[in-house]
Amino acid sequence: MRKLAPPTMPREGASADELGRTLAALLDWIVKARIADLLEAGLSHADVFKLVRVADDYRKGEFGPETLATIHDLAGKLDNVDVFRKPA
Repeated sequence: MRKLAPPTMPREGASADELGRTLAALLDWIVKARIADLLEAGLSHADVFKLVRVADDYRKGEFGPETLATIHDLAGKLDNVDVFRKPA
């Protein structure tokens, strides 16, 4: 099975529309990725659980402040995962 690459993170100062598209792509990646892919990307089991919960909330249309807060909490960890890093 081919591994799915996560989407490119938005540039600093990105517009709300660009952030929204990136977030939608990230959630789509989370839904399609195997848990093993997420763990291999450097996330902890707890982080993977949070991402799966966020994706499930999004799928059910329950995308609100709590979901955004979870993504915000994980943003630093996602930035530190090699596959999410932007080339220097």
